[in-house]
Amino acid sequence: MRAAGGSPAEARVFRRLFGIDGVAAVPANEKASEQFGRVVAGLAARHRGEPPDTLVHVRGLPMPFPEEEALFPELVRRHAFLSGVVRQYEIDQTNCSGLFWALDLARTLLDAGTSRSVAVLAGDCHAGLPLGDRYVAGCTLMGDAFCGLVLDRGPGGLRFGDVVLRTHPEFAFGRAGSVAQIGTFFAAHTRIVREALDAAGFAWKGRSPLLPHNVNSLAWLMFCRETGVAPERVDLGLLPDIGHCYTSDPLLLLGSRLDAAAPDVTPDADGIMLLSVGMGGFVGACRLSREAVQSAGPWIPQSVERAASCPPFPRF
Repeated sequence: MRAAGGSPAEARVFRRLFGIDGVAAVPANEKASEQFGRVVAGLAARHRGEPPDTLVHVRGLPMPFPEEEALFPELVRRHAFLSGVVRQYEIDQTNCSGLFWALDLARTLLDAGTSRSVAVLAGDCHAGLPLGDRYVAGCTLMGDAFCGLVLDRGPGGLRFGDVVLRTHPEFAFGRAGSVAQIGTFFAAHTRIVREALDAAGFAWKGRSPLLPHNVNSLAWLMFCRETGVAPERVDLGLLPDIGHCYTSDPLLLLGSRLDAAAPDVTPDADGIMLLSVGMGGFVGACRLSREAVQSAGPWIPQSVERAASCPPFPRF
């Protein structure tokens, strides 16, 4: 925060108010390609279905990684798990909710028969960017993380329902907005989230978990107070030491839950809700379940992989 022009006092207030002690950061001697390589290797070890023929790369920062421009074609060449990939897509214009645009794209490709198996790789890092860029004044600190999943129509795994995609043009200023403008965005957070969850079929009176963007703890405390949702339903597992990691938050949280659960554990009847609200007013949400229905949409086998175990960014 000092690098962004903040004072030590501001940092202390931020830490207490928003519940963020530090964030994950890629080690200086590692590249994004190495992080994504670990994610792909993990997917290859876990996935039991048809290998992917399509690769979708999602990021919140609409800029290339500094070390190489052809990162994903290189991943396809280096990893046998991706050797069947014949089409590649990139999503980088919907900020932190880009994962949901990728899920919607995957469903479209699978429904059309264009693809049989889709790998989604998501991740961002701040290598080569000014240190102060991690700080979004009055909102959050950005961390580095990488994750992925494979979607197909095979048996087992988790089925995702309709993907809700929303835009709020009044917040199109994004990170370029003034402190006052970003404040208006933050003030509208509960309303934006409530509308997206309503559209996605969230069980307001149930017990099912919500796996959201971990922007800060205050935003979700206010959400729980204003909606009556029990705080324990909102998974803030990335706070205080990993931080808000752009597009990756819901998948990081989902991966932790799958790792912790026994193979036969079934989610609550109301499923698991994923949600992200991105700067610029982009919003996405969808519900995951294990419903055994014949008209199932794309499935997410338990091959969600993540790499957010980077050293924490120095604390305040």
